Amino acid sequence: MEVIAVANQKGGSGKTTTSINLSTYLALRGKHTLLIDLDPQGAATTGLGIDKWSLKKTIYNTLIGDLSLVEVTLPTKIGGLDLVPTNIDLSGAEIELVSQLGRETILKHKIEKLRDYDFVIIDTPPSLGILTLNSLVACSTLLIPIQTEYFALEGMGSLPIMRS
Repeated sequence: MEVIAVANQKGGSGKTTTSINLSTYLALRGKHTLLIDLDPQGAATTGLGIDKWSLKKTIYNTLIGDLSLVEVTLPTKIGGLDLVPTNIDLSGAEIELVSQLGRETILKHKIEKLRDYDFVIIDTPPSLGILTLNSLVACSTLLIPIQTEYFALEGMGSLPIMRS
């Protein structure tokens, strides 16, 4: 199973668009794919036609509670593409996880228990907080979408993974 995080600390860089399009492409190519919406704004959830305001279980319940990823996963209208949805509740996870031991590995351990997917794509928030750190620890591949302009490149220098 390939785990791909789509991350950039800058908002509006195309993280969600890349995550949705890549996930859809892989599913249409016959790869069983899971998209994890790890951004409290929930744009990937909405983008795949899920009403985030009516959700009873989300990625928040997996990171903070005892639910597995399978228990919060929803099918989408695209065959072969499943979604772990989110909503604004996830914004509280940053604060709730601060004092938890091993907080940066929670998502990795949850993903390791999955068996049915060829690809897991993680759409991250525009920050370098605990949620993004969880995705970086969990992934085997990192995609960093950026706009081809000076200020977008200037901001990349502050990413810890980019420093030598």
